[in-house]
Amino acid sequence: ATGQRGSDMQGVKSGYKLKVLTDDQVDAIHEASLKILEKTGVRFDSEKAYARLLKAGAVKHPTRANVLTFPRSMVEDAIKKIPHFAKSYARDPKNDMVFDGETMFAHSLGGNPLMRDMDTGEHRMSTLKDVQDATKLMDALPMCHSISNLVVATDVPPEVLPVKTMEAMMRNTTKCVSGYALNEESVDLMAKMWSCVSGGMEELRKRPMFNVYGSPSSPLTWDKHASEVMIRGAEYGAPVDLVPCPICGGTAPVTLAGGLAQQNAEMLSGVMLVQTVDPKIPNQYSGRLSMMDLRTGKNIWGVPEMALASAATVQIAHRYNMVADVYGVTTDGNQFDMQMGVERALGALLPAAAGADNLSGIGGAWDNAASYEMLVIDNEIFANVFKTAEGFKVDDEHLALDIIDKVGPMGNFLAQMHTMRNIKEIRISPLFDKRNPDKAKADGIRPIQDVARDMAKKMLKEHQVTPLDKDQDRQLTAVVKDAEKTLIRRS
Repeated sequence: ATGQRGSDMQGVKSGYKLKVLTDDQVDAIHEASLKILEKTGVRFDSEKAYARLLKAGAVKHPTRANVLTFPRSMVEDAIKKIPHFAKSYARDPKNDMVFDGETMFAHSLGGNPLMRDMDTGEHRMSTLKDVQDATKLMDALPMCHSISNLVVATDVPPEVLPVKTMEAMMRNTTKCVSGYALNEESVDLMAKMWSCVSGGMEELRKRPMFNVYGSPSSPLTWDKHASEVMIRGAEYGAPVDLVPCPICGGTAPVTLAGGLAQQNAEMLSGVMLVQTVDPKIPNQYSGRLSMMDLRTGKNIWGVPEMALASAATVQIAHRYNMVADVYGVTTDGNQFDMQMGVERALGALLPAAAGADNLSGIGGAWDNAASYEMLVIDNEIFANVFKTAEGFKVDDEHLALDIIDKVGPMGNFLAQMHTMRNIKEIRISPLFDKRNPDKAKADGIRPIQDVARDMAKKMLKEHQVTPLDKDQDRQLTAVVKDAEKTLIRRS
């Protein structure tokens, strides 16, 4: 039952593994990354991070300020220590996600400053209510297995934005939630907020229900805040999501192989930083290699090269037994049209076929905006993508020789119990229009975004999120109020 909830959140089992790279090519990219780390080095603008890595065995670059190089032996030792896959913990344990290298999940895009208004169809600045409603809708969508803050609450003071965003997500989903921290203080507050739900800091360490996000500034640079957020998160035992985002032709070589090698070097440097705190902290390999349109300087999405790079990133991540989180549904279209559908499906299908552990993008629209309608449409795209990546069974039951013999020439299989037993072999979408053409014309044909809008509004009206219990609610409210007073007064 793809996407349904059991003792742990059920993803979909990968039925096969597409390889866009040979094993030798994966090894070549790995070797290139080691050479980048050993010769070119990586810049760390945090004195704390720089000192930690020096103590761990990194070497000062002879000419480049704040740049460290990493001996091959140090990198290879760090790779050996990487924990094999991981588990993400949710407010409701039945929504915990187990990454085993064989099961795939999907999650939302994050951080859009705009929202496509469902009533006007126009883009507007996103609000805290959008964070709340989008989270609630994603809680209802079975193919959205974990949740990022889809949009930015632009109506909230910047000083308390991480706190109010996390509170909105904690109250509107029981699924796994991605962390959002801008500095060490934000990490402290996130830990304090989640400890209200977990039953205290020690319990939170056993079931860390938040992670932290670290993204280098390509090429090969970690700024102060990103480095120190990762260190502080690891000190709480929180998993660290490493998100290198190089752009081929801009902040990385224009060639995919060169971009992948640089992306991998950036990711490995992050692993080594986290391991200075605790080598048992799980890291997620969230490679986000994209491409630049060299005619305009625009970062373009939804192109086949991005799908190839994402599929290749899966293979590289799995070489280290790491969770591979890559681009899924993406687009560079500017409206709901055929281009939108083709680009989003291709972007998700190739890495899913490669066996990605986690695929991103649900709910992203265009022009830095998110969309409620797109949340619903992407849920269906992923349902079909996962159905394709799951493959199908070939055994006595599914070969159905006895049934074929029983029905015989010129018979039909409609009344057979075998048909009823295996009716889910063929997925029928509740969104995509599969009506008989005559009936469709008679009843009326509507644009898919209109149908999706109605479904989104219905789910927002009817879906009930399991609330925090009274004690959790009281504690969380107190933490948020105290943070608001402190942070706003300080500003």
